[in-house]
Amino acid sequence: MQTVKRRNRPTGQGRRHYTLIVALIGFAAILTSVFYLAERFALSAETRRAQDRISLYRSTLVSALEEHQHLPFILARDPLVIAAAESANGSALNTRLESFSKEAGVDAIYLMISDGMTIAASNWSEEQTFIGNNYGFRPYFKSALAGARGLFFAIGATTQEPGFFVAEPVLAVDGRIAGVIALKVDLTPLTMAWREGGETLLASDARGVAILASNPDWTYRSLAPLSTEVRKEIAAERQFGSEPLQPLDFVEELDGVRIDGIHYLHTVSDVGHLDWDLHYLTPYSRITQQAWQAVLLAAAALLLASVAILLVRTQRIRTALFVSQEDRRGLQVLNKKLADEIEERKSAERRLERAQKELQQVSKMAALGQLSASVTHELGQPIAAMRNYLAVAELPDSGIDGEARELVEQLNGIAARMEHITGQLRFFAQAEPKPLDQFDLRTVVESVAGLIQSDLVARNIDYRVDIPDQAVPVFGDVFRIEQVLVNMLRNASDAVADTDQPKITLRLHMEGGVANLSVEDNGPGLTQEALTQAEDPFFTTKASGTGMGLGLSISAAILKDHGGKMMFVNGPGGGAVFTMTLPIHETELT
Repeated sequence: MQTVKRRNRPTGQGRRHYTLIVALIGFAAILTSVFYLAERFALSAETRRAQDRISLYRSTLVSALEEHQHLPFILARDPLVIAAAESANGSALNTRLESFSKEAGVDAIYLMISDGMTIAASNWSEEQTFIGNNYGFRPYFKSALAGARGLFFAIGATTQEPGFFVAEPVLAVDGRIAGVIALKVDLTPLTMAWREGGETLLASDARGVAILASNPDWTYRSLAPLSTEVRKEIAAERQFGSEPLQPLDFVEELDGVRIDGIHYLHTVSDVGHLDWDLHYLTPYSRITQQAWQAVLLAAAALLLASVAILLVRTQRIRTALFVSQEDRRGLQVLNKKLADEIEERKSAERRLERAQKELQQVSKMAALGQLSASVTHELGQPIAAMRNYLAVAELPDSGIDGEARELVEQLNGIAARMEHITGQLRFFAQAEPKPLDQFDLRTVVESVAGLIQSDLVARNIDYRVDIPDQAVPVFGDVFRIEQVLVNMLRNASDAVADTDQPKITLRLHMEGGVANLSVEDNGPGLTQEALTQAEDPFFTTKASGTGMGLGLSISAAILKDHGGKMMFVNGPGGGAVFTMTLPIHETELT
């Protein structure tokens, strides 16, 4: 049985890739053809434009060269000029030549005798006057002395300024040539007009030296390297002064020239004066730019056509996708419901976790309440008996006096404090409110200082107190506030246990109707965990067996009952700062 192999047909995605590649190749081929045709068209247009422009600029250059050529011819026949040339004395002619120069708008007019010495000049009054200079080496003088009109472009030997020179022979009465009358025309305004017009032009002489150019860097540069013989001729004529006449980076190509690496469309016209050539240069980038503009327009047209096709196809796809979008919306609704249910379940789990933690705290507090009731019951009778014995010792006929009686008084005060502390344990066993009294918060500071002074001295702690001179009246239970302050000082004492120079500072001040009593230590400070959980029951940073973690929790509860609060932060210089705040009772203390 013969097995027939099937061709692997391209998948939908493969067909799309193939279609896209074919479309891109066709798109590139069309744009390449457009670029070529547009470049040919732009080249033809720029060539016609260059022919028109070079004809215009050739006319302006010829006009500038021929504008004043009649003036030396007329002056050569002036009797005063002839007389000055025959007598070799032109002093009376200077002002006349100056007047002609100003009226004609030329740089200078000057008269030379047959040996080339200048005897009269329009610039006779200037510092760089031509009078007294010999220009017999100039070609224009030699041509005029031979009886022909002399035309020459050169850099002035005296002024070092370039110009176009025109000379005519001056015939004496007997017909001999007695001298030469010449004028100098400045062509700089012509090149400035080229430059300001945004054109790129270059005029070269018969030797291929650029004598006029819209680009100043091209002036006095040769289009090709000059031979030694040509350089000698130029030096003899002193045509270009001290200019080095370096070759210009001028490379001729099939479609133009390249100067200094820039490609130009090159159009040349013969000026006719002294075998000059006028070069009109069009940057080839202008032609390329026009071609690219045509490509961009073609690309835009193709894109618009492609967009139109895609819009039609998109409309069809949109219709097909409408049903699937409806299904997707239904699926999104289901996903949203499922996400809400998941979030609700997570929230319930968080609430359950918080309830479990609270139940654990309540259980601990309940156990603490039972323990407090037992401790209160067990210590109540011994403390009551101690109070009775001390009361008997205080009787006048007890026989106790002096230091012994003072000691009995101190013991009586301690017993009273122990009785009060055991009473405070009932805080966890029952919630019986006690009457509150007005008192001076400074007395709490002094009383507590007496209780813990010996402990602070034993630990070598620098203990400082800063309290105001005026009374700080508050309303509450003085013993419970003492309990809070003792807890704050003991915590500070434990915190500086490992400090080299332990220090505790107690400050009391009033601000905005609130009394602030703070305890500041120079210990290691509070951790981030302690800052957030310090008031939680049974939270402690001490070693196991050295604390139950109830001090701050009890203190915060006591202050809350008094309308105050407990605050704790790390100080700016290290260590912790615990502050109790209580509202000021405005009634004066009696």
